[in-house]
Amino acid sequence: MELKALFLFFILGCNFSIFGQENLKSMEFQLEQNNFTAALEILEENHSDSELGILYLGDINSHLKHWDEAISYYEKLVELYPNSALYNFKMGGAMGMKAMEINKFQAAFLIPDIKKYLEKAVALDPEHIESRRALAQLYLELPSVLGGGLDKSLAHTKKLEELNELDYRIAMAAIYAYKDKEEISGEMIKKAIEKSQTKPSLILRNYMYFELAQEAVRYKVAASEVDWLMKKYISGFNYLDLKTPAEAYLKLAQLSEKRGNKKAAIKYISKSLDYDAKAEIALELQEDIQDM
Repeated sequence: MELKALFLFFILGCNFSIFGQENLKSMEFQLEQNNFTAALEILEENHSDSELGILYLGDINSHLKHWDEAISYYEKLVELYPNSALYNFKMGGAMGMKAMEINKFQAAFLIPDIKKYLEKAVALDPEHIESRRALAQLYLELPSVLGGGLDKSLAHTKKLEELNELDYRIAMAAIYAYKDKEEISGEMIKKAIEKSQTKPSLILRNYMYFELAQEAVRYKVAASEVDWLMKKYISGFNYLDLKTPAEAYLKLAQLSEKRGNKKAAIKYISKSLDYDAKAEIALELQEDIQDM
């Protein structure tokens, strides 16, 4: 998984059900209806001073990709709760997302803080899986001049082996792909998919089903496996997930087209359009696939 998607996946995917005692039903109803503006208004008017309200404001702005706003809310949480691994992670992740949407020169100035918050999250909670995954990918993609390196990536990936087998295998697949060992990378993904079926308790976040489906297409795993993973993803889909069903199927169609699999590309683009018949990108891709 690319680092940009990984950060957003984890920022939004971290569960905050521990705060469920606070009554925010009207706002949560708006979120279920994807009425983000209404949800933000309720939060800003009634819950902007509570821990849960600030967290929701940060997460919704992350979902909307309003990175400066999200960072400002996560910064409040880090100031109030400096020893929270979750809040340090979200701060580092949001800064990471911002870095990927500005020019490289400006982004370079954010890298030290991104690493600082993510490494602090791990120091506070050595078993914080999301931070380990993010750091493993970050160090894999960063050039050495900015502190990247395979050894650093491996150190965090090895720790994942003790924490969650699926996260470990997916992170190792990325490392093998980085080393141009595509066959071994593919085997890691296939074993991860097998584990997701035989031991579903390892699926800690709904988005992991799509993550595995995407990698399954990349490594030409049986179509039935891809379809099973997507059905699981869609059945558990909620506003915190990174991609809507339409976007998820579109991604699979794009990957299939890239690999010259016209049959699969047609199937997935049709499913994407079933969810969003007017999506321009999907309609354009449908034309390209028909011309394959």
